[in-house]
Amino acid sequence: MNMSLKNYLTIIRLSKYFLFLIMFRHGFGQEIPSKIDKKDLNVFIQTLSSSHFEGRGIDNEGQIKTQAFIANRFKELQLEPFSPDGYLEKFALRQISRGELFIKTQNNRTLQNLDRMIFEGEINHSEAIERKVVFGGYGTEEELNRIDVENCYVLIVIKKPGDETDLKKRLGKRNACGIIVVYEDDGNFDLMKRRVKDFYAQKSYSIAGRHSEITANPTQIVEQYNANPVNNAIIIPGTEVKNIIGLSKNKLISLANKRKINAVLPAVINIHYERVEKTVETANVIGLIRGESEQSIVISAHYDHMGKEENHFYPGADDNASGVAALLELAEEFAPYENLKYTMVFLATTAEEGGLLGSLYHTGHPDFEPEKIVCNVNIDMISRCDNYHADCSYLYCIGSNQSEMLDSLVRKADELFPQCTCDYSENNSGIFERTDGYYFKKKGIPSILFFAGFHDDYHKPTDTIDKINFDILESRIKLICEVIKLIQKE
Repeated sequence: MNMSLKNYLTIIRLSKYFLFLIMFRHGFGQEIPSKIDKKDLNVFIQTLSSSHFEGRGIDNEGQIKTQAFIANRFKELQLEPFSPDGYLEKFALRQISRGELFIKTQNNRTLQNLDRMIFEGEINHSEAIERKVVFGGYGTEEELNRIDVENCYVLIVIKKPGDETDLKKRLGKRNACGIIVVYEDDGNFDLMKRRVKDFYAQKSYSIAGRHSEITANPTQIVEQYNANPVNNAIIIPGTEVKNIIGLSKNKLISLANKRKINAVLPAVINIHYERVEKTVETANVIGLIRGESEQSIVISAHYDHMGKEENHFYPGADDNASGVAALLELAEEFAPYENLKYTMVFLATTAEEGGLLGSLYHTGHPDFEPEKIVCNVNIDMISRCDNYHADCSYLYCIGSNQSEMLDSLVRKADELFPQCTCDYSENNSGIFERTDGYYFKKKGIPSILFFAGFHDDYHKPTDTIDKINFDILESRIKLICEVIKLIQKE
């Protein structure tokens, strides 16, 4: 039979299309080449840790770009969107930060926070208050019994950082407002300023419209409060002591040594606090590969990091661009299979650095059904090596002991994949509670954390891609993949 060239080309095109479908869709259990590839991982991490993504902060454009990057990759792999609206599980966060905070002394000098003083304490609202300052010497019990501290700030000479902790508790029980610390060695003020500057510049977050869960007994909470009353501390350098209380640091030390602290007249300071609140929109990014049952496996990794500051940004190549890259490679690995036993949920969470808020929102949503989830596999910081391993061909597996079935499957995968070895030593370390798997576990869902340990670049601008060994990273993700495959076959 003769056919036209046009019809012939049409048949060829259709043949190639169906051949593609046959090649792309596989029955689960068939041996096909792994899609997990170090070149892809390099591209993903290079992209996510670049300055274009602005440290993936949840209060800058970086989070929007990251969400779009992950969602586009899910779309390319033909993952099913999480909802009819797409891949984003949107919600709002309440952001709280410190605004202007300073002390005005009685001689009208202004001491700005994190410059000429350090304020350590809670700021619950914006206000300007006047407070009396009294001198408490070295803070001994005998000295404090000689002065009235109620509703006052007590200026204390401290020998070294940390010695003020017990004093704060004791003064709090006596209804003091707080403690003003001056160190005998002024170098300690500069040390403390460097240590806390980034911490106190950070913003805190909570889920907008949702109160925090209180799991402790109310009586227990009251007892804990009474045992450790809230008490503010203000740290000042020795050069500012005279501006605060009218006498130099050396003069105060001399009077304290002579047991004459009552010779120091009280002073007055004005403290100005500013608490800044705003609403930040954010979202988890979720794609699905449907299985044959209603049960699912949730693979999670947080995409957010520390964001940027005026002079630098935080790349977060290991924390947690490595986990997101693993998530995307695992999605590509399982996308071709058409008869998976369990649905696979690929969950890229937001606001992990702000307090595991993405996973809290996801697991706390009214539509969340924990009884339909077999387990959670959480991936966080898997591309570097810690100081406890001479050989980096390891991966911490934390939480497998929550389920006998999961523990046996992880150990079986460990045997089947000798290129990388599971390390179970951190099972009781408390690290698990600092990661997104914690809220799955609270819902009664077994959760495994895959983690490679902390390193010197943790939460620093030096967490960069050049320090990643991509051969090791590829092997670790293949080990995780073996675990998931065994769960699918269970």
